[in-house]
Amino acid sequence: MKNYLIYYLLITLSIILNSCSEGFKEEYSKLFIVLKEVTAITTPTTDTTPDYTFSSTLSGALTYGGSCSSSTTIATTGNNTITLNSLSVRTYADCTITVSKTIATEKSEKKLSGSLTITSFTVSSSDDSSSDASSSANPISAGQYNSCAILGNASVKCWGRNNKGQLGIDNITQMGDNTGEMAQLTGINLGTGRTATSISGSNVHNCALLDNASVKCWGHGLNGRLGQGNPNDLGNGANEMGDNLPSIDLGTGRTATAIAAGGAHSCAILDNGSVKCWGKNDFGQLGLDYTPDNLGYQPGEMGDNLSSINLGTGRTATAIAAGIHHSCAILDNGSVKCWGLNDYGQLGIDNTTQMGDNPGEMAQLTGINLGTGRTATAIAAGYWHSCALLDNASVKCWGRNTWGHLGIDNVTIMGDNTGEMAQLTGINLGTGRTATAIAAGHYHSCAILDNASVKCWGLNNYGQLGIDSNTAKGNISGSMAGLSSINLGTGRTATAIAAGGWHSCALLDNASVKCWGINSKGQLGIDSTTAKGNISGSMADLTGIDL
Repeated sequence: MKNYLIYYLLITLSIILNSCSEGFKEEYSKLFIVLKEVTAITTPTTDTTPDYTFSSTLSGALTYGGSCSSSTTIATTGNNTITLNSLSVRTYADCTITVSKTIATEKSEKKLSGSLTITSFTVSSSDDSSSDASSSANPISAGQYNSCAILGNASVKCWGRNNKGQLGIDNITQMGDNTGEMAQLTGINLGTGRTATSISGSNVHNCALLDNASVKCWGHGLNGRLGQGNPNDLGNGANEMGDNLPSIDLGTGRTATAIAAGGAHSCAILDNGSVKCWGKNDFGQLGLDYTPDNLGYQPGEMGDNLSSINLGTGRTATAIAAGIHHSCAILDNGSVKCWGLNDYGQLGIDNTTQMGDNPGEMAQLTGINLGTGRTATAIAAGYWHSCALLDNASVKCWGRNTWGHLGIDNVTIMGDNTGEMAQLTGINLGTGRTATAIAAGHYHSCAILDNASVKCWGLNNYGQLGIDSNTAKGNISGSMAGLSSINLGTGRTATAIAAGGWHSCALLDNASVKCWGINSKGQLGIDSTTAKGNISGSMADLTGIDL
């Protein structure tokens, strides 16, 4: 009898507590509006007006913060799907939604609200055969000793070496090599109301494609690489950036869709699919069939006076890349053409003949043999080598291969002798693995794989491969099969990749940026000059850059 009574009391107590709990939950819901993410936006996405689904515990007015907005202004109780207004090509990490509601009580009115930050996502350009997200819209770049990133609000920050104003902060102060510098680093002044959609960097200059489809370059002006009709450095003195930095004259009525900064030259794809390059032209890297040493160096050389490159009858370009002394483009039919210096076969035409420096050469330039039926979706140009992401998601690299940066498990130069391109095999990225993006540095290469991990191969003297050692990869038999993915942090994946002189950078899925390799000028952006990725545990300890 006693046991039965205890059992009865326990049941009664449980009912009372449960009733109180439900009452508490009901009262709690009246004090707050709770928002939860239901369906995140796919990243990267080619949809510039993506849908986003969230749940709300109450109905109310719906408002937006950060870089995103929508025509939907009312939220209902339960799941809500909104369509974001048109977005540009970049990463979004600052988008917020807020649901607010005013409730009348016996004594007063109470305003309830709840907010939610949309999980970061990247909008890329179309990934079909007529466009290339990896080459045409770069949210990060890595030069020889500096790095740049487009932030969630579409502003640009650059860090590292700044001897020629390449950081675009109107001085020559190196940034990122001392404590607290990254927190103090200001965004680049691109002009009143102007933002960036793509960034490209090289040795001592950087270029940005702006939201109005204009192009601005800053840093070292020698050889005309800034396209200003003079050799002046820009970004190294007070008030040189912003509205005082002229957009590059691409020709009457012409705008740009893609940019690339090479060793001492720059290139752009124009809105009509043509290509123009300017700067140093000692090896034909401007593709003009002659070699004036510089273009964009003297007044009157840009604009309508700068000829478009002959890409072939009826051909236009969809992606562009610039190496130290050569340039490459993906054409509208998916073929690839490269021109300029060719001493190591980096043009991929099975010889070492320089192209683009003598009359008629560009008209005769053939597309690269990427394999039977194969076309390209992304292109990258390093110091003396080039890489392409193919339509079957494989990767091929050609040119100089001293440290295995072609990723073919040997150090054989490819593309400099008859028949070599036809024999060139795709890189072994791991069992079942394919690539979604590529990058080429001075003597190393990187790829984002289909599982959003990153692998780099080639020279590794400063840890630029991010594998916690100084061992080169891709230079001996079996090296690529044994290549591990880079430790980007627990649960972290990559959405964009860049390879510089002796360092590499990745934009991660949480919109943070990490760089590894040499850090002598602060190019890793970690407020020190300590190299990363070169010793055991180095990558696990690597923090995201303070942007």
